[in-house]
Amino acid sequence: MRKFLIITRSLDRHIDLIESIKSAIETRGGLCEVAVSPDNEDEESVFVPEGTECILTVGGDGTLIGSAQMTFGSGIPLLGVNRGHLGYLCDLNEDTIFDALERLFQDQYSVEERMMLSGHIVDADGRKQPCVQALNDIVISAGQGLNVIQLSVYVDGEYLYSYVCDGMIFSTPTGSTAYNLSANGPIVDPKTSVILLTPINPHTLNSRSIVLDPNAEIEVEVIPRRHKTPESASIAFDGGHKRILHPGEKLVVCRANATTKMIALSQISFLERMSKKLQEN
Repeated sequence: MRKFLIITRSLDRHIDLIESIKSAIETRGGLCEVAVSPDNEDEESVFVPEGTECILTVGGDGTLIGSAQMTFGSGIPLLGVNRGHLGYLCDLNEDTIFDALERLFQDQYSVEERMMLSGHIVDADGRKQPCVQALNDIVISAGQGLNVIQLSVYVDGEYLYSYVCDGMIFSTPTGSTAYNLSANGPIVDPKTSVILLTPINPHTLNSRSIVLDPNAEIEVEVIPRRHKTPESASIAFDGGHKRILHPGEKLVVCRANATTKMIALSQISFLERMSKKLQEN
């Protein structure tokens, strides 16, 4: 591995570390470019030079997630250098990155495939809007203040349930330790392939998370609960790329047609890592 791309959200904040990483790569005979992710999530993705073998993200989990969205379909593995508060996805920090570079140059690493979700809105006339991908989750929530919403859910065309709730999380295994975990959803090994459906504060005693087949197609509709009062829902893809779902429209969620590849350097198992994280909290 010789050709790298560093992606960051804040070049000024991380410039010293980025320059050190770039220098270390070039000293070893490698090539390294640096890109800053755009402020507007819907802007064109960063340019990935031809032949790039690894994308290093410098920031936090959010930087890595955004990079996975921007480089979706490229097949280039990502490796996160954590300088944020959370580190579920970023394996490295500023103390361990340089030893990791040596291992990358010696091809001493493995690559994990991480499932992604794809979501799109179908309007009242049946027109399909562009798809947006998510590494962690697609979240639908009440679009107006603190109101609850009613969501009817269909799986592969079959009616599942009508939830009265604050919202709903559709999560990948990678995202099972994110918002899904806060909503009491299950923790799942990130190397598996399933879709997690977790209602947010359901107004019932019998609503639980559901683990669905990764190839399932899920449709969600907003059901108006008040006469003459238009109700809508807000949709977020990995916390961004906001969309509005109106009555008569539906959100379609399914497995994305490509995965995110992530470089694994640590020999620590998923269970060992989760045990450590849980003891920290």
